[in-house]
Amino acid sequence: MGSLFILDTAGHIMLAPRLFLTSTHLLQRFTSKISAAVEPAVLADLEKAAIKPRKHPGIIKPNHVELPKQLSDTLKRIVGDHPVRKVLRDSDLLNRYIKSRHPPPTQSEIENKKRLIIEEVNGKMPLERLATLSEEEAARWQRKRELEINKRLSQRTYAWKRIEYGKYEAIVYAVGRAAQEYAVLKRVLTELQLRDEQFKPRSYFDFGSGVGTGMWAASDLWRDSIFEYYNVDRSREMNELSELILQDGQENKQVALRNVFYRQFLPAIDTKYDLVIISHTLFELADKQQRQEILLNLWRKCDGYMVIVEEGTRRGSELVNEARRFLLRADVEHAGQTLAPCPHDLRCPRLQDLADRTPCNFEISFAPLRLSSDSASDRQSSVYSYAILKKGSITDASRQWPRIVRPTLVRSKHSICRLCTESGNLQEVIFTASKHGKAAYSCARVSRWGDRLPMALGTPQSKEAKAKSEPAEQAELA
Repeated sequence: MGSLFILDTAGHIMLAPRLFLTSTHLLQRFTSKISAAVEPAVLADLEKAAIKPRKHPGIIKPNHVELPKQLSDTLKRIVGDHPVRKVLRDSDLLNRYIKSRHPPPTQSEIENKKRLIIEEVNGKMPLERLATLSEEEAARWQRKRELEINKRLSQRTYAWKRIEYGKYEAIVYAVGRAAQEYAVLKRVLTELQLRDEQFKPRSYFDFGSGVGTGMWAASDLWRDSIFEYYNVDRSREMNELSELILQDGQENKQVALRNVFYRQFLPAIDTKYDLVIISHTLFELADKQQRQEILLNLWRKCDGYMVIVEEGTRRGSELVNEARRFLLRADVEHAGQTLAPCPHDLRCPRLQDLADRTPCNFEISFAPLRLSSDSASDRQSSVYSYAILKKGSITDASRQWPRIVRPTLVRSKHSICRLCTESGNLQEVIFTASKHGKAAYSCARVSRWGDRLPMALGTPQSKEAKAKSEPAEQAELA
């Protein structure tokens, strides 16, 4: 399915979209005109060749991330005498387990499943049969029935448990996860740096800091400005390994960064931090109430930006958006706004349609850690979900630019972009040079999944206006 473009009398791009997903209230199901225009400043730069299309301001870099050599060498060093094959095998198993995780089921979810199971069991073991049994037989039959219900409930309920990291497990985590988590956080924080060039954080707070991947990425970007790094992880072994990595794997060596602190629990004091991160941690919290309590605690500590990152699975995407919506609620003190990835503060259109199981996620390419010659390839990819929230209002004039939420389909003489718009809708757009100009077409053609398009989309026409314009559109197509 696609869209058609025309130019109106003012020279603006006019878009006639067609449906590319199923949600009736999120997408236009009929051909309608939507005005669109490249931002004037961007258009002027493109026409003067001041910038090339592949470097337009909506491009998000980097697309491929490698661990700094010093970190890579340190991670290899900390493996020590552990058998490399075993560490690699266990890190692969851990990765698969993390990517398949669900959050703990809520009590209402368990009760709903149990109600459906009871209905099933009633068909096989109807309660009416009790009247035909003796008291002893009825008690035995009831026990058998309860066992059957509990068995089915156990089989259909996700058995959540917190992952416990000892010394060896922390090393396995570092080998299997450090490269990809560093890549994700480097891309997310780089976008923050590009979008707000005035932001120079003095303090950094990471809840669920693990082996320190967020700290590595933040120090790469703001080493000169960050004066304090505060890391919280409930695993003492994780904290010790994180510190050892900063010491290049050599105990008693001075840490390269200044003022790095580690704790196992959230501090009670209300110190404010410019940059607060909670990355790959929401799955480790016992229930929704605990997630909200911790998020609110972190939000109160935030005095700038808060970054939330999770696996790019459906469940991970749901947790990120649950956190985002909770913190943007009107009754949460010191409300904020979304900087990325959403060009709006509305409900995620991906998750609003319960029939659509597609997560809101993005992709990053990274170089995995190589411990042996038969290790994995030099290039792997990972999907992630994220949100960057600003405490207070956002002054970024480009915030409303639509975000590309799936891979761009580059075809002969046209490119198809699936976008999330400032109105909280998903919109498919087909760009061609003949319909809306070389500059806009070139920008769309070189933009990729996760990039933004420097243009504004208008409001669809009503069905009545659409009916009047259809004959002219069909004539133009002919």
